[in-house]
Amino acid sequence: MHEAKYSLFVQSEGEKVSTTWYLDTFNGRLWLMAFIFILCIACSIMGTYYVQKLISPNYMEFHDELSSPLFSLFYVWSGISGQGFQKIPKSWSLRLIILSSLILGVLLSYGFSSTLTSDLANRRDSIPFANLEDVAIKRTHTLCIRNNSSVYLHFTVDGSLQGEIQDDWKGLLNDGCPDMSTDSANLIPELCNPGFVYLEVPNIFRFTYHKAQRNCSIVQLPEIYWSRRLAFLQTKSAQHRHLINKYILRMDTAGILNYLRRKWMSTHIYDQSGYLRQSTFQPVEFEHIHLAFCGFFAITVVSAFICVLENIWYKLRLKYKGINPISIMPRTRDHMNMNITKVRRKSRPRTIVVRRCQTVRSILLPEIVKDPEFFQNVTVRVNRW
Repeated sequence: MHEAKYSLFVQSEGEKVSTTWYLDTFNGRLWLMAFIFILCIACSIMGTYYVQKLISPNYMEFHDELSSPLFSLFYVWSGISGQGFQKIPKSWSLRLIILSSLILGVLLSYGFSSTLTSDLANRRDSIPFANLEDVAIKRTHTLCIRNNSSVYLHFTVDGSLQGEIQDDWKGLLNDGCPDMSTDSANLIPELCNPGFVYLEVPNIFRFTYHKAQRNCSIVQLPEIYWSRRLAFLQTKSAQHRHLINKYILRMDTAGILNYLRRKWMSTHIYDQSGYLRQSTFQPVEFEHIHLAFCGFFAITVVSAFICVLENIWYKLRLKYKGINPISIMPRTRDHMNMNITKVRRKSRPRTIVVRRCQTVRSILLPEIVKDPEFFQNVTVRVNRW
């Protein structure tokens, strides 16, 4: 009496060296989400920088390079790839956004390197199918099932053992499959035929497969089909097999088997037990960095709040100094006129200083020349140009 689980067994095509190992480290959904994440951070940096410049015209970071979309994209990509940032902006809202990109970059780099190392260190068997549906789609292998098993009912039209096979499985079900109940000499070469796929309970199949495991390598796929929580195993050659089947049916009718399921096989035990030992290796998926995405959105909200506070503080500071914030936001023509005015004003102080020096020289020099002590303490040097 045990728990029955049907699994798919297929012969391995050998160890395969894939050229897409680096791309297969993350699934396609995760690669897409990471790229969207990079775009969101780049757009957040550009948006925050635009708001800062809109409120503070004199604000500038990195020679105004953050206003370029391409520079912002490569700026974030350098942080994601582990290269870091050469300079840190002065705005705290931009700093928080960049901090979120650095955190995601650390998680992605660690997850990528650890998964890739584990994947390269473990043997990867190449198998022609991923699940039972691939067998019906590709139609390159024959599916072998016991005709008297409960799983066979799922492949017939009316759900009976004598029923007609479904259209999707016609020509694929039990076409020249080996008889695993016998110990004939042809069992091993027939079992190792690469054109067969077996759907069987793992304990039953392993009992037969151990005879041929030196000749071929058959892999058990991790997916489980039509699990039975309570099953009774008995050989076909048992003397009282029919009598046992009769009493088992009576026990099921009387509800005794349901009582045994509740008493001996609770849900907690059922979830943790099983003869099939699946691999604990899991690729990095979206769920592994779900917390990082939640943190990014939280940091984005906080950075937007800080950006608002910075703008309010900037306006309050200008108001305290008696400067109108609207008057310092120049338009295009006003900005050009303002630059021209600044250039003109820069040349005026020099003219005033020169004129003042000439006036002081014309007043003080005659009086100094009349003083006899002046010539005693002065050395005259003549330079020829």
